[in-house]
Amino acid sequence: MRTGESSSFLIREHQGAISLEGRITSQAAEALIDAYAKSGSTGITRLDFSRMESIDVSGLNALVKLHNEARKRGGSLSAVGVSPAYRDVLIASRLDEAISLDVPACSAGVTDLLPEWPWARPVRKLKVPVVPRGALNLNIDGLSVAGPVQGFGPLWEKTYQVRLPGISAGPKDVIRAFKENFPSFQPAKNRFYPMPGGIAPGEVVIINAKTPAGLICTGVWVLYADDYSFTFITPQGHPESGWVSFTSFEDQGAVVAQVQGFARTSDPAFEIGFVLMGSKEQEGIWRHVLTSLARHFGIDADVSVKKTCVAGDYRWERSGNIRYNAQILTMGRLLARFTGLS
Repeated sequence: MRTGESSSFLIREHQGAISLEGRITSQAAEALIDAYAKSGSTGITRLDFSRMESIDVSGLNALVKLHNEARKRGGSLSAVGVSPAYRDVLIASRLDEAISLDVPACSAGVTDLLPEWPWARPVRKLKVPVVPRGALNLNIDGLSVAGPVQGFGPLWEKTYQVRLPGISAGPKDVIRAFKENFPSFQPAKNRFYPMPGGIAPGEVVIINAKTPAGLICTGVWVLYADDYSFTFITPQGHPESGWVSFTSFEDQGAVVAQVQGFARTSDPAFEIGFVLMGSKEQEGIWRHVLTSLARHFGIDADVSVKKTCVAGDYRWERSGNIRYNAQILTMGRLLARFTGLS
């Protein structure tokens, strides 16, 4: 048995099964892995969600880490007792490929009863409803989302933070500013185009960015959004496969803004690119974004970065993702337009 801080969660292992109780966040990751080791399971380990109150995106990270541990040991995970609403969450994030569900998905309109439900409803394929002026809509329509389980390269958790001491705004105000000004907080080489619905669950954001390898057109899908955080998940072909979360909270009397990426490179070509230059480029982007956010509140502050390699293996079975590579497809489609072949 393992309890979390203030008893916010409880993890129990018994006879090849693990019970998740309470609020599952990042704090549950170590307890889940400990419970898995103590369960002694060498085959399928059942995860019992029947007493789980809630799970946030960091809790999904904990489940991915558990999946990695089971994979290393030659085991697998299945889920029982998942409510229809949280079944939708596992499907929307594509964690149902790492944790098999006990029965076919059936939401039965449960989340329709929750108007403030912060999670996006699952979709089979993405669709851009309207293309904002100036945006190039390539490599989004007709594609599925791709989370950390669907990627190729090593899995990295990168956390960027900036402290905002002395500001009169609270965490909700910081997230509101983040949502409203997200495109303008980007470096000049990045163009983000939210839909008219803004950064809200289930909305698409188009991305047109200049990289050392040329222009790339892709996007993200809003997996989660509430007053204190929001999370983007990538589509197939994006340089990374996973999600990035934006949160704000109070710590020791100061408001903190945080960006946390939890992702792998999506294919072998992007992995080579990230090793050579892409990882450094990415870190520069999120430093710039948080620095811009701080300046919005009149603060000049340094951005701290913490990087952890969660899983160092290469998923060679995912090497075929290269057929969706947005960098390659952008160049090809623009060339076809220029030469009149499309």
